[in-house]
Amino acid sequence: MDKSSHRRTGTGKSSGLSDPSVKRRGWVTADFFTHSYRVSGAVDVRRLPLADQLNDRTTSYLLLEDAYVSPIDRPGDITASYAIAALRKENVTMVVLVEKEDGMSKKESYGSYFGTSLRSVFITVPQFEMRGFLRVVGKFDLHALLATGTDRFMPLLEGTTFASFNTDFQFNGGMILVNKDAVGTMCVEEVE
Repeated sequence: MDKSSHRRTGTGKSSGLSDPSVKRRGWVTADFFTHSYRVSGAVDVRRLPLADQLNDRTTSYLLLEDAYVSPIDRPGDITASYAIAALRKENVTMVVLVEKEDGMSKKESYGSYFGTSLRSVFITVPQFEMRGFLRVVGKFDLHALLATGTDRFMPLLEGTTFASFNTDFQFNGGMILVNKDAVGTMCVEEVE
């Protein structure tokens, strides 16, 4: 799949994100979705990867730089921009990243993908539905995935998300980090 297929599509003409090929070393740019807003910004990942920052229970906020704010129902309309912003992590329903490597935890490495399988899933969160693949080690247990473990955000590979109120608002990413507490429905495609 080429890079252009990972870029955001739909009527959101301006994603708020700069060209992903122009990165600051040690920073990740992403779209953060809350119940009512999309906030696009850059996170410092020199010390700790984004997934680990989101799953860190010792702090309830995530700091962003170069933040652009737009309402979910008008994702192409930037209503405000700020040099620095803080997001309350429990209010973030999902994070869309262009590259899957940008969403990997320290405990995940390329080698850890060996011997795993991918399961196709459909997930709903407030105002959005998404499709993608969950990486599964061993037997897949939906209850264990959602109810146990310390990670609040689960990685969805090659994800596509649509606004439930207007499917023209589509966002694609190499990885979507989904807040398990925001999941309304999760369906798993049967393996033949």
